[in-house]
Amino acid sequence: MTAIPMRLATEAEVVLSIKDIDDETLALRLKEGDDAASEELVKRYATPLLRYLHRLSGSDNAAEELFQQTWLSVLEHVGRFNPKQGGGFKAWLYRIATNKANDLWRSKGREKNAKEGLKLVTDESFPDASNRLNSTEQELKLKKALAQLPEPQRQVLLLRYYSELKFVEIAQMLGCPLNTALGRMHKAMQKLKAMME
Repeated sequence: MTAIPMRLATEAEVVLSIKDIDDETLALRLKEGDDAASEELVKRYATPLLRYLHRLSGSDNAAEELFQQTWLSVLEHVGRFNPKQGGGFKAWLYRIATNKANDLWRSKGREKNAKEGLKLVTDESFPDASNRLNSTEQELKLKKALAQLPEPQRQVLLLRYYSELKFVEIAQMLGCPLNTALGRMHKAMQKLKAMME
């Protein structure tokens, strides 16, 4: 019997392979202290998570602070992450981020923050080019309409269109039944349509 020579993977092959690993496996590797898994998860979610937190908080500084708090919480509680429950790593991450934002709102006063802090739409970050509004007047009208939506409806809309979560993930993240999440979205769209007419 002839021994088959084994070849060690090159660094480039190792880097490429970690990009191919799904989030849940990376989270399990993070539990075991794998720094490369942590770095890859941060790379995957840094931009969309910051964008989401900016829309929730309405402030670059607050978004940065919430971003840091979210990842610290992920690192602190990764041992509790169960890939078979709660919609996977992405939903778990956004649930932590939303909880951090809710903590911020409570600390600053929910009423004041609901009026001043939730700016969901900016000119440069609409879901896709076909949905962009043509005039500044319409954009301002939409921003005002979004600000008037109840917080639960704004959250579902934001998570669906700007964080690209599925309704099942949104429901799990917010701790509500799927029908409730769908109902909130439906009501939000009806109200927006009425306010924009």
